[in-house]
Amino acid sequence: MDVLYRCIKEALRLHPPLIMLLRSSRSDFSVTTREGKEYDIPKGHIVATSPAFANRLSHIYKDPDRYDPDRFAVGREEDKVAGAFSYISFGGGRHGCLGEPFAYLQIKAIWSHLLRNFELELVSPFPEIDWNAMVVGVKGKVMVRYKRRELSDN
Repeated sequence: MDVLYRCIKEALRLHPPLIMLLRSSRSDFSVTTREGKEYDIPKGHIVATSPAFANRLSHIYKDPDRYDPDRFAVGREEDKVAGAFSYISFGGGRHGCLGEPFAYLQIKAIWSHLLRNFELELVSPFPEIDWNAMVVGVKGKVMVRYKRRELSDN
């Protein structure tokens, strides 16, 4: 199940379900970019980040646009390079999604059943992402051909 977990996590890194995470700043603070430019953020202002952007930062993820589930393997763990907020598909910190472990459990249960019992083939072209909704989906239909596997009793 560890390989399946890494595959799911990598799919969610590349295609997170949310476009944007919003927070209200609780105090004044400043942010300095890698180029040295400083921005002051006053208390009460809304701060936004995009998981789709943050999960592809090249100083955190090696070859960030490539699908590579092994980036989460023990010893490599690129999702921890810059601390707890290196991977934010489910948000982070105390406001992170409480359902993250349950979501992984559900996704693993569904995919382990599908992969064990069916041969799957993408028939339509790889779908284009629809960024116009708060929860990201795809434009149009995704057509998949499936065939039940012949399973032995062993």
